[in-house]
Amino acid sequence: MASAAAFDLAAASYDSGFGRTAAARVFRHVFQDCLLARFRAGARLVDLGCGTGEDAVFLAASGYSVLGVDSSPRMIEAARAKAGRAGLAPPALRFEVARAEDVAGEFDGAYSNFGALNCCDLPAVGRALARALRPGSPVVLSVMAEASLPKQARRLWKGGSREPRADGIRRVAGLPVPIATPSPSEVRSALGTEFDWQGGFALGVVMPGPEFASWPSRHPQLFGLLAIAERSIRSWPLFRSGGDHNVLVGVRR
Repeated sequence: MASAAAFDLAAASYDSGFGRTAAARVFRHVFQDCLLARFRAGARLVDLGCGTGEDAVFLAASGYSVLGVDSSPRMIEAARAKAGRAGLAPPALRFEVARAEDVAGEFDGAYSNFGALNCCDLPAVGRALARALRPGSPVVLSVMAEASLPKQARRLWKGGSREPRADGIRRVAGLPVPIATPSPSEVRSALGTEFDWQGGFALGVVMPGPEFASWPSRHPQLFGLLAIAERSIRSWPLFRSGGDHNVLVGVRR
């Protein structure tokens, strides 16, 4: 699997690189706050595309029971090591090498962060979640997008005002990875009819996302002001589908 091989290579430097950019830390903080607000105390959760386990470790330390799955064995190794350093072990926290499309078990909620689902077969993910989630279980999914104002501004600056949406190939650790960047409505449709969607919000509407890694250090005050502004507008109907990542919030019917 192309994405698994690429993320195997990226695993060792993921936390110290992408994961530590200013935007990624803001995104993760906001996403984790949403998870705490949606999931009942002590719930059994599944993390789809858990990567190095940052969210799963956070939730397990907060009293949840979490299974993290990822198709990359090296990411799972990193996640298990992180759990060990935090003093967390099964059954409170488990990690398995598995695709999101193949998740199985019984859970009270599911989530996915930082665009792991952009590399997945969404209809298959929807069918797996419908089988694994109890009725009424919350679902919180962060999906990478292309509509943010910073990305559009960069394209305009480069003379690409009418570039097509960047579905296709991206490079991770130097390897090509097939991805798609569906809109929130396309994600909802692809996941199927077993979910009721209750809104959502955007991350990186006006604040430059993680790919603008050096920008916050060059413009720290402006970055802070944009982060404050975004906090006020990320859930507005006009903006909640226009982020660097879009977060969908719903429940299993």
